[in-house]
Amino acid sequence: MSGCLRQNALTLLTVSGVIAGIALGFILRMAKDDWAQREVVYVRFVGDLFLRMLKSLILPLIVSSLVAAIGSLDLSLSGRIGARAIVYYMLTTVCAVILGIILVILIEPGSGGTSDEELEEQNTRNVTTPDTLMDLVRNMFPPNLVQAALEQYQTTLVYPGNDSIREERDIHFP
Repeated sequence: MSGCLRQNALTLLTVSGVIAGIALGFILRMAKDDWAQREVVYVRFVGDLFLRMLKSLILPLIVSSLVAAIGSLDLSLSGRIGARAIVYYMLTTVCAVILGIILVILIEPGSGGTSDEELEEQNTRNVTTPDTLMDLVRNMFPPNLVQAALEQYQTTLVYPGNDSIREERDIHFP
């Protein structure tokens, strides 16, 4: 019996973790009405970090599996598949660039710009210390590497009446 448990310990721990997570999820969902909005933000933070870490693993896993699959093919078949992939990529890139140029000409993004006074009002943040620390940790685990280079996650509090609502947005820095 102990040999069987030792041999299947990882599987048993995984299944028990899933069952415990489902039970905890149901318990927290039932008690959700008694929670303040701030407590919900703190519980959601852990799940948000977990999903960000999973998202950051997707691209490296896909690329490595494609490289391994192409490496296992014979050279003549790999050359033809590689050439078709490059042609397909170039065609879709050209189509995307043409579509982007047409949409920019038609929509004219940024033409209804805001004045400097409005930008100063937007740059003032109403935020607490825990929000700043959670934003720091969120920025340490970006969903992908490109987003990490171009965007920063910031939290802003908006007070409609007496309730504080947490508004999340991605701030783009030039």
